[in-house]
Amino acid sequence: MAAAFAALVSLESNLLLIYNHPKHSFEFEEKQIQSLRGSVSFLISFMKSYDESHGAAKQAAEALEMRIAHAAQVAEDVIESHMVDQIRGGKTRSSRFLLDLQKAIEGMDYMRRKTLNVRARHQQQQSTYSSAAVATQSTSLTFTMLGFDDVLLQLLDLLTGLPSSRRVIPIQGMGGTGKTTLARKAFQHKYIVEHFDVCLWATISQEYSLHKILLELLSHLRKSDSGTGTGTGTGTVDGLQERLYKSLYGLRYLIVLDDMWNVKALDDMLFLFPDTNNGSRIILTTRHSDVAEHLGVSPIAMSFLDEDNSWQLFCQIAFAEQQGCPRELEEAAMKIVAKCKGLPLAIVVIGGHLRKSSMALDYWENVAESNLNDEQCLNVLSLSYNYLPVHLKPCLLFIGAFPEDCIIDAWDVLKLWIAEGFIQQGEYSSLEEAAGYCLWDLYLRNLIVVDKWDQRDEIYTFKVHDLVRDMCLKIAKEEEFLYVFETPRAINRERRVVISGGTNHEVIASDAPVRFLMWERGCYDTSNLYDLKLLRTLRNITTTSISGSILQQLNLRYLNVDLAHIIRPMLYYLPSSMSLLWNLQTLIINITDQSKVIAPYEIWEMLQLMYLEVDKICLIDPPPVDRENRLVMRNLGSLYRVENFRLSNEVCKRIPNVRELRLSYCDEVSSNYCPRNLSCFHHLQCLWLQFDDSSKWREFVTSLTFPSTLEFLCLSGCGVDWEELTMMVGSLPNFFELQLLQDSVTGSVWNPEEEKFLRLKYLTIHDCDDLVYWNADSASLSISAMRTLVEQEEEGNDSLRLDVYFQGDKETLKSFKHKVQEEGLTSTNLSLHLDRS
Repeated sequence: MAAAFAALVSLESNLLLIYNHPKHSFEFEEKQIQSLRGSVSFLISFMKSYDESHGAAKQAAEALEMRIAHAAQVAEDVIESHMVDQIRGGKTRSSRFLLDLQKAIEGMDYMRRKTLNVRARHQQQQSTYSSAAVATQSTSLTFTMLGFDDVLLQLLDLLTGLPSSRRVIPIQGMGGTGKTTLARKAFQHKYIVEHFDVCLWATISQEYSLHKILLELLSHLRKSDSGTGTGTGTGTVDGLQERLYKSLYGLRYLIVLDDMWNVKALDDMLFLFPDTNNGSRIILTTRHSDVAEHLGVSPIAMSFLDEDNSWQLFCQIAFAEQQGCPRELEEAAMKIVAKCKGLPLAIVVIGGHLRKSSMALDYWENVAESNLNDEQCLNVLSLSYNYLPVHLKPCLLFIGAFPEDCIIDAWDVLKLWIAEGFIQQGEYSSLEEAAGYCLWDLYLRNLIVVDKWDQRDEIYTFKVHDLVRDMCLKIAKEEEFLYVFETPRAINRERRVVISGGTNHEVIASDAPVRFLMWERGCYDTSNLYDLKLLRTLRNITTTSISGSILQQLNLRYLNVDLAHIIRPMLYYLPSSMSLLWNLQTLIINITDQSKVIAPYEIWEMLQLMYLEVDKICLIDPPPVDRENRLVMRNLGSLYRVENFRLSNEVCKRIPNVRELRLSYCDEVSSNYCPRNLSCFHHLQCLWLQFDDSSKWREFVTSLTFPSTLEFLCLSGCGVDWEELTMMVGSLPNFFELQLLQDSVTGSVWNPEEEKFLRLKYLTIHDCDDLVYWNADSASLSISAMRTLVEQEEEGNDSLRLDVYFQGDKETLKSFKHKVQEEGLTSTNLSLHLDRS
């Protein structure tokens, strides 16, 4: 369960944080904290272990989940409330606090004992769960392959064409896109039945039994051979494997492995089927991209239906006994189809429901205006959730907080996951890296749809199908994990709240345990937030100030505040008390153009800060680092839109692990900016530099010393020449993207030097008006472009073309061909030209 695991991981993180306040020491008994740690660690381990179990043991564990969640939440609330009271008013331990903490510890101990009983019972039981049991949970619905005729033809060609060696053909897509139906259509196709000696089908599913699957395949094989229904008998797994292998040897067979969930199951299966070079084929259907990738072949990807095919499919199902859609129902029916968003399963489920329902117009209009959360459709989609590893469940449910049909920023989701305490760092180098792998895992399971990739081939933005979102919201509400309110109502005990309509936060009770507040739009008075001691996340707040009650939210991890509704340019001074937000990880402040935020030096005491973005912000120099290096911001990875940032020795010591810097410089040039110290940032990967006047900043820019870790650079308004640019970054070993914006470079001719920019993949030149000739005919630059072309072709992009022109230089052409041959680079989309003019 998402709520239980999230609460445990969050509590675990809090128990570590109580020792990390830069100035304050909290009064806790060490024995009490150690007792809580032990219980939390045990319960997290228990949830991970039972997540992989099944049958009665899993049911018994699931019955405890709500109670585990509640116990962990009570403990965390007691600890965080006490820390707030101590910081705000200097309160010492009260008898009430000690009593509450002891009750919380006893509650966690009790849940530990209960789970020990579950584990003991589980060890005494023998699992009887089989693949057949899982198969009964699947939908029995079938539908025609409207819109997928070309895909079916592609599959038939793969099944019957070359090569003659055994071939595995993966069909991949999210639940409900028609993977099994496509496989079934091919499996039953007359031509396929005649082409293969034997056709066998097995359903694998998440919790498969190899013994049962072997019996199933052998049973189908006997029926295929003799037409009788006699069984195969029993036997050991090894014996059944040998029998199946020998039975298939020499036959041209087609095997369908339906609903393959993981690579281990795939590896367990493939060696069962001999390759006798006679054109045998294996089809597997999967929701997971990594299963297909493990095979090293491109899958048949099942996508959504377009508008026309969605309508045709719906009409086939809903009006099967009629001559099409009655005219009076057409408008309502089209609305219903549009809500299915091209998901075949949703269309079939809704169409099947309406075929058996009243044909009265008012009934259809009611359906068209309602949420199409048909239970059967959601149950099918819920399989993807039920079988998620426990650490991914809160991550998926949380995505339901974002509006329907919106494009979601991946990096923002990662920061929110971390702020909410869902992420365990584990073996990863940082929480951000661990969160990134969670998002990637959801993508591999086809639960999110990537909208855009970044230049590192990481997810930049993504979307979620509406039915997946509906599933998330339904489960999140059942588990008391997340609530989305579209109409005003009192908020009393909800912990995560999204306000998507006209609801104002004034309806939130002062003692509500709210931790997450997100608004989709609107301006809100923040003065009433003071009593919400447990608040962790404030997202999309629109206000006139970020002082007052906001700075009293001492448990805040994430703050996104919008000051942009104030039209005139202003200077905003953050108070020194902002350092009270000692747990803050992400701070985003949106302001009007030409406005600025002035931060106090106390911002350097916010040691948990990971991401700071304010357009624009001025940072006062920090005081010297103390001898123990206690005030070093080791977590800060992204620092955006800082104006006139001084790269002093003290600054470099304070933020040693920064990976992204977005800086702007204006007014007077000063040696205090210390350009050579840029090289002290040994983890810096991305750098944006903007200047107000190219003529005066040129010397400063050419004095910058770039670290070897730099991968991306964007320049604007600095006015260096092309040779200086090459000297600055042309030799960086990891440098692959360069953006040259307005007046960043001067000079009419750019002649790239040999052996420079060897790893450059992406180059943008915009508003550099002096440039007339770019003589990109050197062999090394062309080789870099050639590598990119081959990489794109290997990823399936055959539309990219590369034309290389060598201006009257046979030696350069010869050198290029030699290097291409050395690296083994070949492409049919490459054209070489020798210009003798």
